[in-house]
Amino acid sequence: MRVDWAATLFIPFERIATMFRNFTISAALCAATAVPALAQTGDPYAACAGLADDAQRLACFDTTYSAQRVVIAEAEARTQEEIATNFGRRDADEAFERDDVSITAEVAEVFFDGSNRSVVRLANGQIWREVSGSSMRGRPREGMEATISRHWSGVYEMRFTGRSGYKRVARIG
Repeated sequence: MRVDWAATLFIPFERIATMFRNFTISAALCAATAVPALAQTGDPYAACAGLADDAQRLACFDTTYSAQRVVIAEAEARTQEEIATNFGRRDADEAFERDDVSITAEVAEVFFDGSNRSVVRLANGQIWREVSGSSMRGRPREGMEATISRHWSGVYEMRFTGRSGYKRVARIG
């Protein structure tokens, strides 16, 4: 049986038109849902600026400022939680690519893979495997406090309180 590759690669015009129409509809829906989100991020102080009475305007500014401090604090807490959750995951960590970010957690369990490299499960549920390039002598133990930070080269280093050296690690879970 002979296959005509030119015929199998040919996409009929109707199918291309359908794909283009679906793409256009999807783009329009995305744009329509973004408009209300933009409207919500307006200036919260605009209503206060329009008040004529000084006392009312000041009270309005104070109330709005208090509410904004809470909103900003909640957003910062969510960001910090997201950083801690996604720390070390290559697909999600790129969004939080800051050199000053590190996490500290207690070592819950230590075991070794087939090539005798340590695999560390932290108390927060993250699992890290040792990769080449470590300078720490000895093995980590359960109960030790581990601090993981991103090296300038992009790899992660796990340091243990009271021990010198580090283990180069990659997050696997």
